[in-house]
Amino acid sequence: MQWWTRLMTAAFVSAGAMFAAPAAQAQDYPARSITLVVPFAAAGISDNQSRLLARKLADSLGKPVVVENRPGASGMVGAEAVAHSRPDGYTLLYGTHGTQAANLALFAQLRIDPAKDLRAVHSLFRQSTVLVANADAPYRTLEELVQAARQRPETINYASAGSGTQTHLAAARLQSASDIALTHIPYKGAAPALADVLAGNVEVMFSYPESVMQHIQAGKLRVLAVAGKSRLAIMPDVPTMSEAGYPDAALEGWSGVFVPAGTPDDVVAKLAAAIKEATEAPDVVASMAAIGSFPMGLSDADFQRFAEQEIPRWKDVVAKSGARLE
Repeated sequence: MQWWTRLMTAAFVSAGAMFAAPAAQAQDYPARSITLVVPFAAAGISDNQSRLLARKLADSLGKPVVVENRPGASGMVGAEAVAHSRPDGYTLLYGTHGTQAANLALFAQLRIDPAKDLRAVHSLFRQSTVLVANADAPYRTLEELVQAARQRPETINYASAGSGTQTHLAAARLQSASDIALTHIPYKGAAPALADVLAGNVEVMFSYPESVMQHIQAGKLRVLAVAGKSRLAIMPDVPTMSEAGYPDAALEGWSGVFVPAGTPDDVVAKLAAAIKEATEAPDVVASMAAIGSFPMGLSDADFQRFAEQEIPRWKDVVAKSGARLE
């Protein structure tokens, strides 16, 4: 029976090595460069935030963090790529309210279940949009816009970066909360939408503070309200939707880092600690505040619960907007 004893011993040693491997790997993590997948095009707000984060993480973890842009399908091309990658902590997703919540309502079918196939590591920032009007438009306050829209339903046009984007859904939220009807003019991106508002071809739009601040300062745009929960330091005199009388119109986007489901707990913990340090760094906080973004401060299980609780909220927003994506 010695052959049987030797065989069983070898099997137990092999199994022990197999189960010990992830732990050893996690203990030595990271041993090589990390890829942060950004599921949107380069040079946008998401890309800028992710590159700032990548630099901070590289300093903290001692290994390069490479940003890889994989745009398409409102972020789902990149999200699917990360969900299907090895759960070893070397492929991260810059996820948003879109990839983790809104897209479940926008698309008839997705190839992944974000809540099951991706694991939350740590939150990044909450991001507000602002409602702006062409400087020649007659609206100086949100209430003036609402009253004009009630008197002339569907005659006031608003631009967006595309159907289902935050710039579209924020407008849909406002219409639902104020019982008005505007006409949606979707564009293929925020830049052409903003260009037409600046040219006066479209009267209003929701946009990101970073994109419109220079035009507001130049007197080409007038800002009517902040769509988020709080006023912005860069626009301290601009009221929120709540302060303007429409609390149900508030809508904020958010971002965070996700990894494939099955990633070891200690790898997630190490990543979460590094991301927490990065998002709380004074220079990062100041840089984000300058564009209207604020750290959320949620880690691992707390952020996972938050992301899952956002699914029904964004489902309601999308349903009221009527937006659908193929």
